[in-house]
Amino acid sequence: MFCPNCGKELEDGALFCGECGAKIEQRQPEPKKEKTVKKTAPKKSVVNQLKEKGGAFSPKAKKIIIAQVVVLVVLVAAFFYLGTRSGKPEAAVNQFVEDYNNKDWEKVYDAYDFDSSENKFLTKDAFVGTMEQSDTETLSAATGGYYRNGEYIYQIKKGSSYITVNVAKSAKKSFFFFDKYEVTNVTDSTVLTQSVTVPNISGVTLKIDGITAENTSSNDDAISYQVVLFKGTHKATFSGADDMFDKNSYTFTTGSNDLTKQIEYSDKAKEEAAKALEGYLPDITENYIKENDKADLESCFSSESKAQIYGNSLCSYTYYRGSDTKNLGDVVVSRCAAVSPTSSYYSAANGIPVSVSGTRSYQAKSFSGSYMPQSCVIRGVAYMVKKDGKWVINSVTYSYY
Repeated sequence: MFCPNCGKELEDGALFCGECGAKIEQRQPEPKKEKTVKKTAPKKSVVNQLKEKGGAFSPKAKKIIIAQVVVLVVLVAAFFYLGTRSGKPEAAVNQFVEDYNNKDWEKVYDAYDFDSSENKFLTKDAFVGTMEQSDTETLSAATGGYYRNGEYIYQIKKGSSYITVNVAKSAKKSFFFFDKYEVTNVTDSTVLTQSVTVPNISGVTLKIDGITAENTSSNDDAISYQVVLFKGTHKATFSGADDMFDKNSYTFTTGSNDLTKQIEYSDKAKEEAAKALEGYLPDITENYIKENDKADLESCFSSESKAQIYGNSLCSYTYYRGSDTKNLGDVVVSRCAAVSPTSSYYSAANGIPVSVSGTRSYQAKSFSGSYMPQSCVIRGVAYMVKKDGKWVINSVTYSYY
């Protein structure tokens, strides 16, 4: 403590300054201020606030709550409605009718019981392609629905006929716990499989609806083979045909419009086939006149077996012939040209029919030992097919032109 007058340091509690005698006033210590804590009122609940404002919910809050309750009720009702509705057999058959009339062929395929494990033409893609190209009739509403042997059976009118749809309870559940029904089988005479004859042409790739057809026959010499397709309209395309046909794609309908009945050979192919046949005549006639082994004619025919069968068929019978014949003249061809087939059984698989006629002179030894002039008559129709890029004889008929 110091004197306020002279600044002399004083003892605590001194009343006068010992240096200058000034009176010292004692200051009272200020009381300590206590810290005050501001108390905040506790938060009130929404309900209490609403009560203080009016004792109830506001009109806006009421509308929101009511709307939420309504939505919840509608959702619950819809859930049970859809669950119970899909849990009826009628739902499955009605869905099938809807899918069919909407041409949703992928879903329709699953309803039919097709075995595609060993046939690539009976797959879902093949079915869709067939149905998209075919004329389909609209289904009427399902009728019947009688129960038999664990299934519900319905009839559906389709054009002038009916189809039958079988429905059974599925092992799966709808919405986790509702029963579910599914179509187990469809009996439909308009959606069946049918065997179709297609030509077997060496070096030519045939595709039906974009799927490659392959000869599964054990007979490599077969001019045609069978494929099983869905009944309906299909498109066949050829590649590697080298202008063999008048066009490289054909649309055909199973049953009434077989593919091999539609195919037409091109004028170029007919000319090539006739020229090839004419080139074989010297070997064919010499083989006949000299009575050589028919196996020597294999290069003229589609196979050795065909050479054995048809090797002499274009040559008419002559009395004297044999290995000692001589002075063979040139083949004189009076006609060698492609013709239209006369048989209703003919198809492109048989080949191009080429009518040929002509003669070849020679001398043969008679019973007396002298040589006598003879003439081999050439006459017949050869059916020419292309094998490994070469026109050869596949068969010969006795229908003369």
